[in-house]
Amino acid sequence: MSKPVRTTQHRDADLTIYDVIEADADMAEEILAGVDEARAAVDGCEQLLTKLEAVHAKIIDLKVPGVLAGWMVRLMEKTATVKARAQAIADRLPAASEAISVAGGNAAAIYKPPADVTRDMGHTRPAERDYHNE
Repeated sequence: MSKPVRTTQHRDADLTIYDVIEADADMAEEILAGVDEARAAVDGCEQLLTKLEAVHAKIIDLKVPGVLAGWMVRLMEKTATVKARAQAIADRLPAASEAISVAGGNAAAIYKPPADVTRDMGHTRPAERDYHNE
């Protein structure tokens, strides 16, 4: 017995090309805002590394017995990893924002004119056809 074929088509979808274009613009702005947050994380990691190094040096100077010095080194390594990842994110997010903007622009150039004609003719979406439901 075979399973029925599922379709991604929705008869009463409320999403329009105008929504997609607007969502692309909003997403591009949100992605760029993420650059500032990633850079703030990098700065925070730099400050934390400076303080951890000072504490580690103090532990070494005081000759504190046990595993505390090793834990400090591991914590500094993890902080450096977070800093590197945050920097990589900050470096790559502008390209992602640009890609979303380009995709929105391409969608607007290709699909907005027919949507405008459809809207100007008093319709909210193209006429229902059998091939839309396949």
